[in-house]
Amino acid sequence: MKLIRYPRLTAWLMGVGVLGLLSAIIFSLIGLNGQRANASPSPQEDFKVTTVFLVRHAENAAEPRPDPPLLETGIARSESLARILAKSGVKAIYTSQFLRTRATAEPLAKQLGFAGVPITLKLSASNPREVSSESIQEIVARIFQTPGDNALVIGHSNSVPAVIKALGGDVVPVIGEKEYDNLFVVTVYAKGKASVTQLKY
Repeated sequence: MKLIRYPRLTAWLMGVGVLGLLSAIIFSLIGLNGQRANASPSPQEDFKVTTVFLVRHAENAAEPRPDPPLLETGIARSESLARILAKSGVKAIYTSQFLRTRATAEPLAKQLGFAGVPITLKLSASNPREVSSESIQEIVARIFQTPGDNALVIGHSNSVPAVIKALGGDVVPVIGEKEYDNLFVVTVYAKGKASVTQLKY
């Protein structure tokens, strides 16, 4: 498995707009399911393919720490995310306990008619820059409480890659400090096995 990027997709989408991005995401999911069938010669018949969308929270203010709100640009991005994922079949939204992730989820949650579920993230005792494995496993466990249902995870630059790895993505992305525009589509097609598609929004 590998991380699939579309380096020319962003410029194309700027011309066709949100509907183009929706079409691209759907096309990606169809393609990834095809890869799943080819890559798994003995598929688990009782395993339900689960699609997980993951984003970092939108742009936030510097203050007040440690829980700043979104900037105007961040609010606009959260609204764009809602338009993009409105018809993606998302059945659950998981955020961290911090305002910036919950605010990023709010427009889509309102549109879909249910609230996001905040999960408390704790830092690793051995590395305070990393989220604890227990926190990551709690997110994954929540996702698979309803296997086959699409889910959205809104996290942080250190938690999103960790969740992708825990879902079975072999190539784990690195999210830069100023990167807020990544949309990862993880198609989990067997236990511990997933294809990862990276889009920009």
